[in-house]
Amino acid sequence: MFLTLPNTFAFSQSSLQAYADCARRFWLAYVQRLPWPAVEAGPVHEYEEQMRAGSAFHQVIQRAENGLDPDILAARLRAPLDGWFDAYRRHRPAQLPTDHLEVERVLSIPFGNSQGQFRLAAQYDLIAAERGGRVVIVDWKTNRYPTRRNTLQWRLQTLVYPFVLVEASVALPWGPVEPEQIEMIYWFTAAPDSPQIFRYSADQHAASRTRLQGMLAEILSGSVEADFPLAPDTEENRQRLCAYCVYRSRCDRGEVAGPLDGHAEIGDFFAVDLDKALEFTLDEVEELAF
Repeated sequence: MFLTLPNTFAFSQSSLQAYADCARRFWLAYVQRLPWPAVEAGPVHEYEEQMRAGSAFHQVIQRAENGLDPDILAARLRAPLDGWFDAYRRHRPAQLPTDHLEVERVLSIPFGNSQGQFRLAAQYDLIAAERGGRVVIVDWKTNRYPTRRNTLQWRLQTLVYPFVLVEASVALPWGPVEPEQIEMIYWFTAAPDSPQIFRYSADQHAASRTRLQGMLAEILSGSVEADFPLAPDTEENRQRLCAYCVYRSRCDRGEVAGPLDGHAEIGDFFAVDLDKALEFTLDEVEELAF
């Protein structure tokens, strides 16, 4: 007996990160699709405001990258967006390729094995590419503090985004891309002049394929809740994972939300909005012909 996921399900860096952090999270969120009313971080109003501001910033950058007059955009902004946008204008990553710019682009690739056929999807804030040359992924981050490099290094986003782009590139306007042509930039509003840059390679691509296929096999081989155990109950996990997870009280890992000031990476908060719980569906992902 193997795991049954909705036939509209597409894997993403978020769902895979949920599994990597705590297999029980994946089970509750993506198999059971269980809502839970616990607050992710406190104070609640500050957390919600930061989430709204981060979403608004991405919308402003999308319009700017699509060619709208930045002076007009800037005139309509209030704090903290005005400061973030000014930082973007002054410190947008230099020397990005200009042949092709893709903003908020969703790509997906086949992702399956003998136990099930799915897709692996990624949504890119910005892809800047030159035909036959460099391809740069830029991800805008509005965390209160820049995420440490060693944290970014092991995040699934840093693995999934370049992997999907290489695999999908045969169907893209700039043509097939080799791993060595790709770099990924994390740009922070909290440190706009100090982006974190990760360059990709063929060895990394091969290692990524092995890891992703291994994770998929583990996930699909489970069939009941017991096959998706909780993360070990350590003080570090309670502070880093459980305190910012909506399922913490269900799992007897505490009831009080972790402090917003104590958590550098807003993307690490784990909540489930059932309207978005599957993150990507087959109707939303870019179907690539290969």
